[in-house]
Amino acid sequence: MRNAERPQRGAISSSGYSFCMSDSHTTETRKRSIKPYITLGVMAIVFICLMAFTLANTQDVHVSFVFAETTTSLIVVMLVSAGLGLVLGILGSALGRHRRHRHHKNKG
Repeated sequence: MRNAERPQRGAISSSGYSFCMSDSHTTETRKRSIKPYITLGVMAIVFICLMAFTLANTQDVHVSFVFAETTTSLIVVMLVSAGLGLVLGILGSALGRHRRHRHHKNKG
């Protein structure tokens, strides 16, 4: 196609659509190319914060269960507690959804 036959950048066709959207395409490409770097930066900051949190909580603590006692690192106690809380929260949510689903099924 010769230069005279090519539509100009940003030219509008008879249907109202733009032939060439290079300006917006360039902006979208720039946004896409920076997104992995932002994600990597956020992940690095989270990792550094987690490492600092772990290193700040290394002292030993005494833990008493009903039938046993132990001494372990504070970070271990915190992580086990958080993990158990997460699991119990997910199970409780699933049980609630199951009950709601069963209730709606019996109604309808």
